[in-house]
Amino acid sequence: MSGRLRTLFATVSLLWLLLAVVPLLAAEYVIGAADVLFISVLGNKDLDTVSSVTPGGKISFPLVGDVQAAGLTAEELADRLMRALSEKIKSPVVSVSLREINSYRVYVLGGVARPGVLSSKSEITLLQALALAGGVTPGADLTLGYVARGNRRLDADFRTLVMQGDLSQNIILKPEDVVVVPTSPKNAVFVMGEVRNPGTIPLEQEGGYTILQVLARAGGFSQFAKPSRTVIIREEGSGKQIIPVDVQKIIDNPQGAKDVVLKPGDVVFVPQGGLF
Repeated sequence: MSGRLRTLFATVSLLWLLLAVVPLLAAEYVIGAADVLFISVLGNKDLDTVSSVTPGGKISFPLVGDVQAAGLTAEELADRLMRALSEKIKSPVVSVSLREINSYRVYVLGGVARPGVLSSKSEITLLQALALAGGVTPGADLTLGYVARGNRRLDADFRTLVMQGDLSQNIILKPEDVVVVPTSPKNAVFVMGEVRNPGTIPLEQEGGYTILQVLARAGGFSQFAKPSRTVIIREEGSGKQIIPVDVQKIIDNPQGAKDVVLKPGDVVFVPQGGLF
């Protein structure tokens, strides 16, 4: 199966899974700054309160004053309020519910169409995060994907989730989770130095790209580039091979100077004029 067909299949699988009617049990949401809460005390309607969590993570509640809310679940906050109110009210029963979720942010990095910050008004799953980030790109290696949560690494199997529909891998993300989809050197080339958009270029077509095609996808040269001193850094066995390429000559004489076909994992480096 070609790289383009694999990408198409992965995208279709992703959409199918998002549309599948599969109930997901939400994990306990941890309250954060700017979230809006509704708090009520059974039999004491006058105490019904809509409160926004301050940047410092606190809420203000009648008869109690300021209470730390950020970092707690709704159930934990209700328990804390019940203990505080028990000095004022006999056997209080407190309920806390979320009116608005404004602190829910996750981050998606690597081989997705739109990497960056995702903000949501409700909990999202790993699959939903990948879809909101535009889906995986052709250079992505799903077998290397993981979720970073604080100082822990969650090894959800991205490949079986997207390609095989294994929803047991569709974990619910928590605020500040980082979803990482690495780009495999086997599926991409890398452009560095004096180009307008340095970075990873996924190999989307059979047969790979030539150096001119890759440089064009990187936005072309910067004003400081020295195209005639371009080099390709290529892994060869246990070492590296440095291949000089006079790109200026290829541009000036496209008929006489042969364009260079790149291999997966190649690094194209365009130096600054005057450095070499």
